[in-house]
Amino acid sequence: MKALLIGGTGPTGRFLIKGLLDRGYEVAMLNRGGRDDSHIPAEVERIKADPHFAESLAPALEGRRFDVVIGAYGRIKIVADVVTPLTDRLITIGGMAIFRGFAHPASVFPTGATIPLSETTPLLRSPEDHPFGYKMLEAERHVMSHHGKDCNVSHFRYPLIYGEGQVLPIRFWWFLQRALDKRRRVALPDGGLTIISNGFAENMAHAVLLGVDKPEASAGKFYNCADQRQFTLAQIGEVLFDAVGEKMEIVSVPDAVASHARVLQVFNDEDYHRMFDTFPLQHDLGYRDNVDPLEGLRRTVEWYMKNPPAESVAAEVRAQYAIEDALIALQDEAFEKMKQLDHHEPEYVHGYAHPKKMGETRDHRGR
Repeated sequence: MKALLIGGTGPTGRFLIKGLLDRGYEVAMLNRGGRDDSHIPAEVERIKADPHFAESLAPALEGRRFDVVIGAYGRIKIVADVVTPLTDRLITIGGMAIFRGFAHPASVFPTGATIPLSETTPLLRSPEDHPFGYKMLEAERHVMSHHGKDCNVSHFRYPLIYGEGQVLPIRFWWFLQRALDKRRRVALPDGGLTIISNGFAENMAHAVLLGVDKPEASAGKFYNCADQRQFTLAQIGEVLFDAVGEKMEIVSVPDAVASHARVLQVFNDEDYHRMFDTFPLQHDLGYRDNVDPLEGLRRTVEWYMKNPPAESVAAEVRAQYAIEDALIALQDEAFEKMKQLDHHEPEYVHGYAHPKKMGETRDHRGR
């Protein structure tokens, strides 16, 4: 059996390749050749081409035939057009921004994307909703137009991927730099209670490989992918701090002024939940987290400690310390004033009757 992986050097690539090899496939990896691939097993064939352009991709694959193709990189519209004549099974990978309200929470009512985002959640209607997201939506629809006509097609939507080699290191280094600098008081927008779907790289590769294993069950379908267990931004920060032996104290600041933490959010945008429903992935394909996400976070920290990002990332994080300090000082001042108000904490009383004597129509609280 022959498999082609378009991509291969990103966070999930190594796990996709290992999974294909473990399943007995002869694996070829196609990409531009611009990233380190020394971690890829020697038996994997390297094909150098640019999957963003048919003029580069088509000649590189001319005369070839594959049992399965996974398009994890490049322009998947072009990938689908080029490879569907060369295979009976195509799996493509996309992203999250195709849902209405995802990128622009105020564009829907009530404000904010549906919680959770399922495969039946309303999608973007036009480029005016979000130009980049609508291009993604057009691409996945074009890919699926090949299903049944040219080959068996499935499309998997990745969340934010974390793990070794994650694409946006600042999303974790934002916390880790503060922990390493022993800045234990951290200002998070709205207390860091936001949930944005994440997926550990090994787990997300496992989800895609289930599509390889179950072509009939996944035929013609779109799947949202994410870890089963999700964390708030505050919980992620707590785990990252703990992994380097520090404790984090959260100072909650209004999202509207939390410019220093904007990089923690999708598209550096407003502080709303963006959470995937993965029930179809679990129901159709039997997906379960191979790696506990808590362990995945700790493994990611271990890798970062050995492979810190470029100094420019640390500089970008530290550049926000001054405004964070000012926000914390203002919040402390306001909090002290708010504590001085005449607070009356209500006693909790459940709403159900609890009669003291048999036959009472009302209990002692009139319930």
